Amino acid sequence: MKILHTSDWHIGRRFKGLDLADYQRRALDWLVGLVRRERVDVVCVSGDVYDSPMPSAASVDLLDDVLTRLTGIVDDDGRPAVDVIVTPGNHDSARKLGFGARMMRPNLHLRCAIEDLATPVIVRRGGGAGDGVGTDAGVDDAGGVGVGDGVGTGDGVIGAGETVAVYALPYLDPDVARPVLERMLGESEGADSGEGAGSGGEAGFGEGTAESIPRSHEGVMTAAMRMIRKDLARRRETDPAMTAVLMAHAFVTGAAPTDSERNIAVGGVDSVPAAVFAGAGLDYLALGHLHRPQAVTVPAQMVSVPGGNVVPGGAIPVDDADNGVGVGAHGETLARYSGSLLAYSFSEACRPPKVGNGKSVVLIETGGDGCVRADTVRVIPVESGEPALVKLRGSMAELTGPLAAGHAHDWVSLTVTEPEYPHGMYARLDECYASALEKQFEPIRRAGARLLGDAAGGTGVDGTGADGMGADGVAAMANLRQSHSEFDVVKSFVRYTLGRDPDEAETDVLQEAIERARQED
Repeated sequence: MKILHTSDWHIGRRFKGLDLADYQRRALDWLVGLVRRERVDVVCVSGDVYDSPMPSAASVDLLDDVLTRLTGIVDDDGRPAVDVIVTPGNHDSARKLGFGARMMRPNLHLRCAIEDLATPVIVRRGGGAGDGVGTDAGVDDAGGVGVGDGVGTGDGVIGAGETVAVYALPYLDPDVARPVLERMLGESEGADSGEGAGSGGEAGFGEGTAESIPRSHEGVMTAAMRMIRKDLARRRETDPAMTAVLMAHAFVTGAAPTDSERNIAVGGVDSVPAAVFAGAGLDYLALGHLHRPQAVTVPAQMVSVPGGNVVPGGAIPVDDADNGVGVGAHGETLARYSGSLLAYSFSEACRPPKVGNGKSVVLIETGGDGCVRADTVRVIPVESGEPALVKLRGSMAELTGPLAAGHAHDWVSLTVTEPEYPHGMYARLDECYASALEKQFEPIRRAGARLLGDAAGGTGVDGTGADGMGADGVAAMANLRQSHSEFDVVKSFVRYTLGRDPDEAETDVLQEAIERARQED
């Protein structure tokens, strides 16, 4: 079976004032074509389909169009051939994205409710009458029956085909998810022990209160994985060859962020240890949130902890129900961030620069034993037509000369390095570049210029000290604290940026600006 993993479409996003809708549309057109050509069975979109919880009408129309086209692909017998599974990310409104999910096509699964995280979407192919989708109740999460002639219970092997279980986690905001997950843990463990809801059981979080799940991304993901591990272990008892995929929207420790992700830190921590996912028997972890395509290493095994407590670092204990799930054929969990559909910051620029900026989707093909192996995972470049992002730095002569010739039509970020601010800098750069989206001036320090405190030493080769601030920066801060007038503050700023005091003409301009500001006050 073929599974396509993508995420972070951010439909409706702008970049430095530019409307990206045309590039997003091109990328999604290409994606639909890829699904057709490769005969993909399942498309997983791991969060942030929109850029805003209140998307524009045009953004909604674009998403509706691509989902309609994907779910409308049929096989040789005229039956729906693709199951599309979508989860909300931290940019999406889960409630709005999931509105009307039960009225939609049976092969479109909008998994937006935390309560559904341990109930996977079951997809079957090649199994005769069981070919299609289903959940425990024999009805998929969209409220319709499975594709084809019938659906199964999700617990047994139907026919001789392949089965994939996709656990689709919405973005778990710790403050929103904690009480829901604690209630779910209590009910689940209570049912297993026969003691009723709220007993806490072996959840590893104390006595069933919301406060017993740590207020962190690690805490809520650990709780979610506890339930997923149990459900998967139960299913593997009757279908050991079933492929298990987990979709999650999170920052997993060890991965590299970019400048374009929204900060999701809670209590100063924004990440989830990769060990949280270890030993669960997952075949593939389809991650979203980080915009740079990359692999993540998930430990192959977990360490049992006496008493069933969560070990430091976020690993979950292996209890009797989980023994064996993380070993053997399903012992290795391959994990990847597909990355965003387009580049949304200059930190995502490629070296060397190229159109499309190295964005990709991931195509996974399962084996006959249901496992996902590294040699069956393909990273396919997205064809969006987005111009190459390029960061250039140099003198005005360099930036308006040879460098401009090679990057005139790229989207560029320019840093001008000169002793003095060049006259007409912005206009001259715009004449050479069609899309100079960032223009910055960085003065070259004069050899003899230094600020009060420079002689104190403590700076490195790049002029920075142990705290990351150069001696001139420290001195500038000191000068600002000692300033007694507006002009002293402005003068300190000029000294910090240019490495010298303002000359007579500059002093007149600054004084005039200060006077105008006072009058407007």
